[in-house]
Amino acid sequence: MRLAFLVGAVAAFALGASAAAVVYPARPGDGPLLARAPTANERLAESVALRLTGKRIEVRCTSASEAPGVLGLTPFVNGKPSGYFLLMPAACRELGLFRENPARYDPSTCSDNACVEGVAVEVQALQAVAHESYHTLGYRSESTAECYGMQSLWYVARRLGASTNEAEALAGWYWGYRYPAWRTSPHPQYWSAQCRDGGALDLRPRSHGWPS
Repeated sequence: MRLAFLVGAVAAFALGASAAAVVYPARPGDGPLLARAPTANERLAESVALRLTGKRIEVRCTSASEAPGVLGLTPFVNGKPSGYFLLMPAACRELGLFRENPARYDPSTCSDNACVEGVAVEVQALQAVAHESYHTLGYRSESTAECYGMQSLWYVARRLGASTNEAEALAGWYWGYRYPAWRTSPHPQYWSAQCRDGGALDLRPRSHGWPS
């Protein structure tokens, strides 16, 4: 029921988003990546993007980092999304580790700083997949993509093997610890006061199981 409602909400948002196709690749250097067959992890990310957006999005892991701290990139051309997004090496590596043993990153079982740090790294990689998926719908605003992505983080975790409880714990951890930090960080554009239960960026206003 939750998934059905999520897709319905996103479909409504998509009608108002600029999502016209752009000829591949948007950047010449992306050509070789898009020409090769996707890996297993890339196919999983593509399936997540399809479920969240209703669009067939191509996802590729790149070997080149764009900038420190950047885990994903959705190229836009003339203000429109290109129909694919790239995941940086760190994000792809962490997604692979998460898939091997999701239970290892359940924040409810953490008892030391090393565990918490591991959760922080993994949950950011999961969030990158959801965040970039929403960019492909035409949402250029980082705060919008971040908020919508956070509300879908649990689904990314589920697709990569986490149990429902583990996935919801990860989403709750992101909301409680990582998301508030954006407000006073060097990148406050990722934070919005409307990103809350009942706020303007709430994808499921009839549900109060925020953020999942």
